[in-house]
Amino acid sequence: MNVTNIQELEALIQRVKAAQTQYATYTQEQVDVIFKKAALAANTARIPLAKMAVAETGMGVVEDKVIKNHFASEMIYNKYKHEKTCGVIEEDKSFGFQKIAEPVGILAGIVPTTNPTSTAIFKALIALKTRNGIIFS
Repeated sequence: MNVTNIQELEALIQRVKAAQTQYATYTQEQVDVIFKKAALAANTARIPLAKMAVAETGMGVVEDKVIKNHFASEMIYNKYKHEKTCGVIEEDKSFGFQKIAEPVGILAGIVPTTNPTSTAIFKALIALKTRNGIIFS
């Protein structure tokens, strides 16, 4: 979606906020399923996304972009798949405190021309894992 004026941006922010507010209630198990499916979908699309990135920007080598897309999807998934990002993530009973993971809300995702697909994949996956909404440039 291309935003061409302030009213469209405000409407987009409201839609993302509504979705993120609902997504913030998801359990760790629900988030992990979505995180995995998104990573698999991105990895499956790594070759066509790389071709589109090179065709659209005129920058880079398709094979290099395929590797970056693969890293941004599979490697990021494997690194964070067991990371707790919902509810109580740490507890110290001796000092009586808990660390609770909560989303911050809506993130702004800047996408560079040099690595548009791998950057978007990485940022989208991290936003999903942490139950945040994201709006890309």
